[in-house]
Amino acid sequence: MRTLIFASTLACCSLPVLANQCNVEFNGNMQLENKVLAVKLDNNTKVTIDQNKILYVDGTPLSLNSKQQGWVNSYYDGINQAAPQAAAIATDAVALASTALNEVFVELLGADSSALSDISEKLSNLDQQIQYNFYADNGEIRLHSDAFENGEFFGEQWEAQFEDAMEELVTDSIGHILVAVGTQLILSGGDTDAFEQKMERFGEQMEQKVEYQAEALEEKADELCATLASVDRAEGYLQRNIKQLASLDVIQVENHYSAM
Repeated sequence: MRTLIFASTLACCSLPVLANQCNVEFNGNMQLENKVLAVKLDNNTKVTIDQNKILYVDGTPLSLNSKQQGWVNSYYDGINQAAPQAAAIATDAVALASTALNEVFVELLGADSSALSDISEKLSNLDQQIQYNFYADNGEIRLHSDAFENGEFFGEQWEAQFEDAMEELVTDSIGHILVAVGTQLILSGGDTDAFEQKMERFGEQMEQKVEYQAEALEEKADELCATLASVDRAEGYLQRNIKQLASLDVIQVENHYSAM
């Protein structure tokens, strides 16, 4: 049972932990669709950057000097880079939770348990939603800021979905789990110490496996933070140096990382 609690905690906390790598928020409306980056400013000005890195304000292209164009390029490229990075982190976190929970349920209930198919289905649904948030049907990168709850890049919606899936999973399987635990105790002659030691050993093995993969996720999260910090810096330059973009302040990164 300790192992089950450990795995469930892992599943519920994987994405929120990544969210804490840096504090990233969207303020306003931004979308990346069909390779066109569009931002709606507070004064209802519409800013777009197309795949050729041409900057438009309310449909009119701006003539920029080389330095200004360089920051436009950085802004556009950074958003294009951040979307798949974020998708990969979320997908890897779901995969990590799936692996951990599968091993736990195989250990407790056996490989033929119906709970395993439930795990796969619930986490597959979450993974599909992640893919939908970052990729169009044709595989192109896309991003809509309104898909992130309260403007948070990895907000509470991920945590809530993880918690709901895990709570439902454990609730549906608790009867099978109790029977499995009882069977294990019978097979061990009622020796609760032996059973507890077995579970503790299994939990330690699981923790070692998860720790290595979690470290890899943290590295990816650091890379994403660095990418978004670079976007934030580019945004600040554009805001200060192009008068039509004076109110451009969509992305805020609290903990700024060095540019990659």
